[in-house]
Amino acid sequence: MNKKIALIFNGVWSQYTFAKAPKYKSIFDLVYVYDISASLLSNYDAMIIPFQSNQKAIVEKKDAILSFLASGKKIFMEGDAAEELFGAKWEDRPVNNYWWVTNPDNPPIAKTDYSHPVYSGLKPRHACWHTHGVYTKIPNGSQIIQETPEGEVITWQYNLMGGTILATTLDPIVEHGIQQITHLDNYTDKLIYWLCGVQPEGKFEFVKEDFGVTV
Repeated sequence: MNKKIALIFNGVWSQYTFAKAPKYKSIFDLVYVYDISASLLSNYDAMIIPFQSNQKAIVEKKDAILSFLASGKKIFMEGDAAEELFGAKWEDRPVNNYWWVTNPDNPPIAKTDYSHPVYSGLKPRHACWHTHGVYTKIPNGSQIIQETPEGEVITWQYNLMGGTILATTLDPIVEHGIQQITHLDNYTDKLIYWLCGVQPEGKFEFVKEDFGVTV
């Protein structure tokens, strides 16, 4: 089976563990950021640009990424999005890692549009865990999916050149990969289905042999 989603990769181990997990490895290919090309990306139905990506290198591949969108495909982008890529501007904000201790059912998001397929049916704590910043600028005509109590944008969607961009300051790929937050199947399974129509099954697991561990 041809793999459905290109996960842009720059050597971050959490990106690797996510894509290599038995639950997801038939769906994802790790695509090294410097190998991005229009012809390579044409093999996939969707693309994920995860948190902790090399944004400078990604901007250098802008033409290939825009060509991918122009073919009617989807891109999910986490975190520190480069303004030069899609016209969004990101700013850091303090990360609240303590809310689930004081009030675990009330994550630091004021508003979520649960009509969006990725968020439909999620509990509030599954739709947001912590954020690493906000978007102070998004493309005109974007749909806002999530906002902070101060009205700053966390998640937005934009149709461009026939394709669709879903961008968020959440970090589901990285957090799921390191298993610091263990309930992110709820989010990532819906995300994957929205991106490529494949419903992941089973439990997220590490395979120690993938990391050279044999004992």
